[in-house]
Amino acid sequence: MAGTMTCTLDSRAGSGVRVLTVAWTSDASGNATGTTPVLIGRLVKAVTVPSASVAPTDNYDIAMTDEQGLDVLTGVQSTLANRDTANTEQVYFLVLDAAGTPLAQSVHPLVANALSISVTNAGNAKSGTLYLYLEA
Repeated sequence: MAGTMTCTLDSRAGSGVRVLTVAWTSDASGNATGTTPVLIGRLVKAVTVPSASVAPTDNYDIAMTDEQGLDVLTGVQSTLANRDTANTEQVYFLVLDAAGTPLAQSVHPLVANALSISVTNAGNAKSGTLYLYLEA
């Protein structure tokens, strides 16, 4: 079993921003996997919220791959590794240049397909929520 994951996409009226809410619960191995609906836009920000009643193990990880199996956060300043067990955290995604410096312009990773999301190292039957903010 790979845990459970439910994805809900919400468009913020007139804003050009969409929010994908990913609620997850890990299996006995501490993992949860799922696939988002097709997303078209740029990933701007992610917020991770651990459950108040069954918080994940400290430093759990979240990864996202596209339909070609590529990590969508490769070459991005912020990743979703080492999430906190008790605190809500946010990261902004900025693309890095060849030297590893964030580009001066607001360039965010482009997605144009469904993403596979995997949570690992969360502990047995733990849960949380991931919010992904996308610009259309």
